[in-house]
Amino acid sequence: MFADDARDPLSDDGPRSHGRALTVLAVVAVIGAALRLPGLTSAPPGLNQDEACNAWNAWCLLKTGRDQWGEPWPVFCMRAMGEYRSTLYAYVLIPFQAVGGLNVWTTRLPAALAGVATIVVLYALAARLFGRGVGLATAALLAINPTHIQMSRWGHEGSLTPLLSALPLLALVWAGLPPSESQSPPRAWRTALAGLVAGLVCYGYPAVRLFVPALFAGLVLVTGRQWRTLLRGRSRPRGTEREGEPPGEPRLGRSHALPSGRSADAHSATRCGAVAVGIWLVTFVAAFGPLAYKHITEPERIGRRGWMTRLWEPTDGAATRVQRVVVRYAAHFGPHFLFIRGDVDEIAWSAGMGFMPWYSLPLLAVGLVVGVRRWRDSPAARVLLVAVALYPAADCLNWHHSLHALRSSAGLWALVLLAAVGLTGAARALVRRGLLGWTTAAAAAWGGPAAWETGAFLYPYFAARPQQTTVYHGHHVDLMEVCAWLRPRVDAADVILCTEADFNKPYLVVLVALQYDPARWFAEPREYVPDGAWDRCVRVGKFRFLRAAERAAPLAALRDNGRDDRVFLILRPREHALGTPVMEVARPDGEVVLTVWEVSL
Repeated sequence: MFADDARDPLSDDGPRSHGRALTVLAVVAVIGAALRLPGLTSAPPGLNQDEACNAWNAWCLLKTGRDQWGEPWPVFCMRAMGEYRSTLYAYVLIPFQAVGGLNVWTTRLPAALAGVATIVVLYALAARLFGRGVGLATAALLAINPTHIQMSRWGHEGSLTPLLSALPLLALVWAGLPPSESQSPPRAWRTALAGLVAGLVCYGYPAVRLFVPALFAGLVLVTGRQWRTLLRGRSRPRGTEREGEPPGEPRLGRSHALPSGRSADAHSATRCGAVAVGIWLVTFVAAFGPLAYKHITEPERIGRRGWMTRLWEPTDGAATRVQRVVVRYAAHFGPHFLFIRGDVDEIAWSAGMGFMPWYSLPLLAVGLVVGVRRWRDSPAARVLLVAVALYPAADCLNWHHSLHALRSSAGLWALVLLAAVGLTGAARALVRRGLLGWTTAAAAAWGGPAAWETGAFLYPYFAARPQQTTVYHGHHVDLMEVCAWLRPRVDAADVILCTEADFNKPYLVVLVALQYDPARWFAEPREYVPDGAWDRCVRVGKFRFLRAAERAAPLAALRDNGRDDRVFLILRPREHALGTPVMEVARPDGEVVLTVWEVSL
């Protein structure tokens, strides 16, 4: 492996001490945490409807053991907003809500912590494949990566995708299976755990269940010789355990004297390799199989979102479908998505920022050259290039306003690792040739723009972006402010009527903001009406969520019911209302965007 070859430009001639490497990693992790954990409730501000959906379902599960539709402990998917979402993030939220309650902070904290964990996981993966120097470079590049920082700061299930898509490969290498080049026989419990990890991560965001199987298929294709060697058997003489490896630890096979005269170690290693592969396959199928079965038997349910956004029309022929997939795939490698514009959804992403920062462009180019040059003699290089080639795999079948950053994020770690290979490869090549002056100049020429670009992202993201109108309304900041005012007054009201103008699924935001009681949710009357492919909730107990044209009849019924009802109306200033507003919410630019009226009907 690269790390074992002192002559390789990717060999571990960086920090020679494991302790020093861990110290540097700790510093990098602290920097990553400092960019992900502080100000989770303000950058971005408010709460997006997707975040609210995850938070509310997790809260219902915590308090009642049922999701918002009454399904007890769903495993494969849960109905939400008209689609069927993955359940993993909701379950991750439960322990945080059990301690910190239902709020914006607990909704986003798991994503932020997962972001920090991804830094450590990528260090471990890169270090095992390419050495500690590449591992530290990978961790550092991910820590300041703008796309990953943004993903780590909101409570969408897609925020876990880079972590979930990298973990199976790390587990495979840790277990001693290809692309690991360890000469130590695999251990049964490690291979079992690696198979379980590979299957269980697929219960996350759908992009993971597309990317991970594709990655493993590609991995087997480019490391077939290693797999054949493993199945045929490999052994290592006793007494040659690596540093830190317990001597005499039980393996999948033991040495025995054979009557045929065949080497006992060779026989044991053959059996060991076959058993290791078998254990991994069994545990992977045990974990992933039920999910795959659901996709086959209930595609209209678990795959509903995919069919709603499929890239082609039902009448398109096979050639047209293939063409659209190929064109979308190729666009992921163009400069417009990678470095210029990225995803156009300004509610989720900073405007005018590519999927990767510009300073990574030369690193990616050098990393690609190094990887191609080492293709023949390095399984790690082959697997990395396959992962880079597959990074858009989860975003090639479905439509979006642009290329989709969340779906593509399954392969984000591969691009970051390729850039780290380029960084360390270029630096070591210059040092090895005695070009210290050129090394310093190159570091300054690259480091200056990298620092500037990082700063140019961080300040607008934390200071200016929360003030932007699109972000403000996309995260329901005004509605959250009204809910904070309304919370102590809810019980005194008979009816609370909320507009749907410029809101997206406002009932979910209200439920989270008011920390609604799930038992009350299930006991009170609820009403849904069709809204295309989506579920539209128009009533939750005393709350009504109505459009302007729908309010006349409910208001007339309140006037004619013979009671004196206390009614709160949450309306846009342009909408007609009765009486005098008791509260107004102004946007950061000073414009009043939401008003509350209290009337008796």
